[in-house]
Amino acid sequence: MLKNKYLAQLGLLLVTIIWGITFILVKEALNDAPPFSFAYLRFGLAFILTFILLNRKIFSLNKNDVIGGIVCGLFLFLGYAFQNFGLMSTTASKSAFITSVSVLMVPFILVALNIQPVSIRKWIAVIIATIGLYLLLLPGGGGLNIGDILTFGCALAFGIHIILQDFYIKKKIKLFHFFCVQSGFVTLVSFLSAYAIETQDIIFSNQLIVAILITGILATFVAFIIMIWAQKILNPTETAIIFAMEPVAATFFAMIYANEVLGLWGIIGGTLIFIAVIYGEYK
Repeated sequence: MLKNKYLAQLGLLLVTIIWGITFILVKEALNDAPPFSFAYLRFGLAFILTFILLNRKIFSLNKNDVIGGIVCGLFLFLGYAFQNFGLMSTTASKSAFITSVSVLMVPFILVALNIQPVSIRKWIAVIIATIGLYLLLLPGGGGLNIGDILTFGCALAFGIHIILQDFYIKKKIKLFHFFCVQSGFVTLVSFLSAYAIETQDIIFSNQLIVAILITGILATFVAFIIMIWAQKILNPTETAIIFAMEPVAATFFAMIYANEVLGLWGIIGGTLIFIAVIYGEYK
């Protein structure tokens, strides 16, 4: 059991690094494909891989696999829609740090649903994170823009997704079946949204193809399978602390790959957000 716990922790750490790397890849890829189109290409690839893996076992779907996959898929779709549109107007580093606030949103969503109270530690963590966000976005970050605001919507959607996924995992869903429905739902809704709203043509450049392969295979198919499996072993606190590493990885890679610079205030703000997530979840 202890060995599985270590594997789950290492697996989630790998997931956070992969997700951190993809922020700048997605931002660059959105020059060649609009947000909804990129989402259905990314999740479509993950869905196809999962479907092939399941093969005939897909017919053994149960009620929880289907309902849970659709409900969680809805908020996953909203999260990535907000994030992708936000990335068109903000930096990869800022997007990653704002997205990480979803961890701190979880307890307050639970309070709103009358599921659990918020501890003093959580309130302190939120205050620290708010100060960090102010420093990240306003003094040295060029002010709050539409991309930042949209990314807050992403953080809220991902916070709800964490709660719902944890709820359905406890209902003994089948891992691959659950993810197959979830990724299939995101693909379908993203495709319909792209067809209804987007007018920009997709340019299948090398940059876009690489981004689709990395995000579709590693950051979606592999990452979500590991995440769902790990959530069966680790408690939400352990999961949240590991996820705090995501913006650190995103900032590091954005600095190397795209020469993004947060500046002194941005670094201080990002550090405060990182500390807030760790402090708020550590017991």
